[in-house]
Amino acid sequence: MFESLGVVDYPTFLVASLLIVLCPGPNSLYVLRTSVSDGARVGFAGACGVWLGDIILLLAVYLGVAALIIANPSVFFALKCAGAAYLTWLAFRIFTGLWKELKKAPPAASGEAVTLREKKTEKPKIAPKTAFRTALVLSLSNPKAILFMLSFFLPFVDTTKGHPALAFGTLALTLQFWSVCYLTALTQIGKALLFFFGRRPVWGRIGNAAVALLFLFFAWKLVTG
Repeated sequence: MFESLGVVDYPTFLVASLLIVLCPGPNSLYVLRTSVSDGARVGFAGACGVWLGDIILLLAVYLGVAALIIANPSVFFALKCAGAAYLTWLAFRIFTGLWKELKKAPPAASGEAVTLREKKTEKPKIAPKTAFRTALVLSLSNPKAILFMLSFFLPFVDTTKGHPALAFGTLALTLQFWSVCYLTALTQIGKALLFFFGRRPVWGRIGNAAVALLFLFFAWKLVTG
């Protein structure tokens, strides 16, 4: 069936695309952190922003934007710098929020931790539309994703069979299917993590700091990799 569409060795692509989606990156980290700090609804809005960004990148790959980027190294470097700057800004916002939280946090008189019920009464720090917009920009701010998708898809497309558009569309839908499953799961895992970190605010701050440091790491890799 898939061979008639021009897809080569679809079972291998099915497994490989799942492994790629499961690799931790800025997008999944943002969705997970947002789900923990602001709830599953806001985290899912962020996931929708990631999915829309991925669709735009996939369309860009199909329309030949990757070739234009390869032909213009200076443009590619400028785009990478812009993506790194955005990741750095997100990390700065996390660190700033942690600093404000530490300044406002009253000393615990009896060592009591924040309960889940108390945590639920707090309003989300960001609105769903803000999470969607931030995740969309985060997804689009990595020009390496375009080149990666191109190099990842090419070995599985046979232009002598079927139609390249159908083959590319099949691979793109498969990748998005795994992404939808994975990011949706992360928004639900956030509930359990909210319960854990809600009772252990210190660990919540450590987790936020770790996410910020990873954002800085991805920014560094984006420019130097």
